[in-house]
Amino acid sequence: MKVHITDIADINIGYQFRAKIEPTDDGTHSVIQIRDFDDNRNLKTAELSRVKIDKSVEQFHVSKGDILFLSRGHRNWAAPIAEELKDAIAASHFFILKVRSADVLPEYLAWYLNQAPAQEYLHNNARHGTHMPLIPLFAFKGLSVEVPQKEMQSKIVELSKLMEKEKQLVADLEEKRSRLVTEVCLKATKSKKERTK
Repeated sequence: MKVHITDIADINIGYQFRAKIEPTDDGTHSVIQIRDFDDNRNLKTAELSRVKIDKSVEQFHVSKGDILFLSRGHRNWAAPIAEELKDAIAASHFFILKVRSADVLPEYLAWYLNQAPAQEYLHNNARHGTHMPLIPLFAFKGLSVEVPQKEMQSKIVELSKLMEKEKQLVADLEEKRSRLVTEVCLKATKSKKERTK
């Protein structure tokens, strides 16, 4: 079943800071920035900066089960929030998606936003100027999403997680193999030097 994204989720732009973000130990809110995600798009919650905001920012709050979509830059991606957060807001580089349909898993929606059909639509509707590309909110709201049965969504999410785990294991194995080959080669050079003495 294909639906418009606005039929299944509420979407807001993140909080627009008027100046450079200045962290402070006695901040009122944690702020989520691009740098707070690792290479696998997992949020590093322990490293979030605290900022002081003296007005209501309810619409920018990010909670477990929400999705953040990076709307600026050459690589646009979505990440589901898997952990509980307290008084956390997202910066304006992100769209904040709050799934309101009981028939849609947030992890599935994030996965779909990262796939070719959605990425192609978003790329074609991005504004490409002299600065970094930007996906306008109205264009994002025009995106259609394929929504299979919830059981199938769950299977897709699990399969995706297994694929990511396999990729990480393969990468770790390649790194260890590279180190081993380097060590063997270095030992070989030392052995040759010793024989020539």
